[in-house]
This record gives sequence, structure tokens and C-alpha cells, in this order.
Amino acid sequence: MSIFRRHERIGTRGGRLYRIRITAEDGQVFHWHKRGQVHLVEEDVADTFVAHFDRRLFGVRQDGSLTPPAPGETLPIVRVEKEPA
Repeated sequence: MSIFRRHERIGTRGGRLYRIRITAEDGQVFHWHKRGQVHLVEEDVADTFVAHFDRRLFGVRQDGSLTPPAPGETLPIVRVEKEPA
């Protein structure tokens, strides 16, 4: 038994959702994927993520997931931006 409804997003207050667009050093553009799907976040989370993202700590894989930089496995990130879902 749970107080949450099955398949309902936790924390959604009816606000607009955003994707995080990742631009790699080579010009490729990805949307942040988490657990195999595009990760959607609320506007305040997207704003905080973009404002405080440290590209030295992460690289992007070809599937759009973020991970610590790994030569040959990840691409260096140039920029992250929020984009309406």
C-alpha cells in the first residue's frame, strides 16, 4: 500500500515540464536521458540544473545519459539549456 498513485509523477504541481538539451563539443545535440528515457523536470529544477551545471564533472554518452567523463565513451559538454517539453 502506498500514498502515491501508481505511475504518477511525484512532485508535479501541474507546472510546465522541461527537457535538458545538451550540446557536445563536436556539435551533436542530445536530450538528457535517465533510466532509458528523456528526463523531464519542473522549471525550477531545470533553472537550477542549468545555472549550476559543471561541465567538467560530466560527459554525455551517445544515448543522452550523463556520466563522469570517460575518454572514448563520453563526449565533452559545451552547454546545457532548458527546453519546454
